[in-house]
Amino acid sequence: MITQKFGFALLTVLVLGLNMACAPKEQSTAAPVKSAPVFDTQQSIAELMQWVIDPAADAIWDSVSWVSNEKGTKANAPKNEEDWKALRVHASILVESANLLMLEGRAKDQDVWMQQARNFGLEARKNLKAIEEKNVDKLFDIGGDLDHACESCHLKYANYKTETTVK
Repeated sequence: MITQKFGFALLTVLVLGLNMACAPKEQSTAAPVKSAPVFDTQQSIAELMQWVIDPAADAIWDSVSWVSNEKGTKANAPKNEEDWKALRVHASILVESANLLMLEGRAKDQDVWMQQARNFGLEARKNLKAIEEKNVDKLFDIGGDLDHACESCHLKYANYKTETTVK
């Protein structure tokens, strides 16, 4: 009889244990804790400017022009789909470079720097849109706005040219 009671008790514990193990878990109402991503910002702003941003901006600025002289006016503009694709890449680099400038470890401050980096990104996006529309006149017209976004930041943070990390 003791064995029967012991067996019944053991069976009850096993059934309850299995029931608890197989029961659906209650969802926690607390939001999972996410750690902030760690970005590698060892490349200096000067290097980012020299190797990424300046070449992409120059490609856009150089893509459209009109040269007038005694022989007449010569238009310089994208001539084919490959030219437009290359410009799209350069404009996309500029759009994303605005984000690179705002990363912790690279941003000079959380006020003016961030505002100017966002403005640079908006101007770069306008250039991307003109490129997607294949609108030569618009691309020419807004090139000055992109230049102004760059220069207004350079006036305040001109010391970026003295930074270097890669030798």
